[in-house]
Amino acid sequence: MDEKIMINKTKKAVQAHNKATPDLFLYSFLDFDFTYDEDDESVTLIVPITDVMYNQLGYIHGGIMAYIADTAMGHLCAVFNNELSVTLELKTQFIKTVNSGTLIAKASFIKKGGHVQFVECTIHDDHAQLLNKVTGTFYSQSKS
Repeated sequence: MDEKIMINKTKKAVQAHNKATPDLFLYSFLDFDFTYDEDDESVTLIVPITDVMYNQLGYIHGGIMAYIADTAMGHLCAVFNNELSVTLELKTQFIKTVNSGTLIAKASFIKKGGHVQFVECTIHDDHAQLLNKVTGTFYSQSKS
């Protein structure tokens, strides 16, 4: 891990941080790149794999994978439901792991309800290998 690169990356993320917006510290620090598909009602989140994601075995920590999926699914609910949502529940299946390349997370609705959304997210590597499958239940904060 290059100390100068990490210091610059941290400074950039601190400067970009804006609470309650898509400009959060970790989004910048982890180089999140969001794409929204209106026809498909899906969100794709692309994330380069870096040293800060590794567990003690040298693979991506499961908590990082869950964070990526939760973020993609939360954005899906916010953008295509026009409401901020909170996570009620996540189920994560760790299928395979990698330690280099890029992660591609794709979130889509299983069912859109009034207050409650059922969502799924798959995470693949840049060779199209399925790494994780995550399902979640989200609650829309502002629905009346």
